[in-house]
Amino acid sequence: MHIQCTKTMLDYIKTELTEHNTDNDMYAWHAHFLKRSGKNLLVIMHDLSRFTVVFYGLKKSHIKKFYPMISVGVMNAMMDAGIPLEAMGAYMQRQPQALSFNKTKNRTLVDRLNKAVEMADHILGTDGYHADSIEQRHASLFCNQLMVCEDNYKVCYHPADKLKGYLELFLYS
Repeated sequence: MHIQCTKTMLDYIKTELTEHNTDNDMYAWHAHFLKRSGKNLLVIMHDLSRFTVVFYGLKKSHIKKFYPMISVGVMNAMMDAGIPLEAMGAYMQRQPQALSFNKTKNRTLVDRLNKAVEMADHILGTDGYHADSIEQRHASLFCNQLMVCEDNYKVCYHPADKLKGYLELFLYS
């Protein structure tokens, strides 16, 4: 999985950068990190579908187990969104065995990521967070069920539905 991070995120995880072409890459994600109420909020967003996974209460110790944490979070968010098990299994089975990081790709994706962070922050502020887990499945589900638009509101969709479509193409390719 290739995660393109905002400057704040890169400063927090302090890792090497890897150049990687992520155009039309099913394993390309964007990530943003910020502090909310004294705790760390991490939001990752799938580049192609805007599918979002939310983590709250992230600690430095979680960085050592970042790959399994992200993989499980993505899998649980897919399950909550109703992605078929066959498609989800194929995606998880073919994913790269390590994470690579780089700077954010372009302004458009950063703007979309900021919207996802805004929505995650909103739902955590109104519904609260689950203190027993850093993975905030209710916030991820909320973000993935919202209608998002592109191209001056000419194209609108739900991130979960768009990811399902991409996974069906991915599964049968």
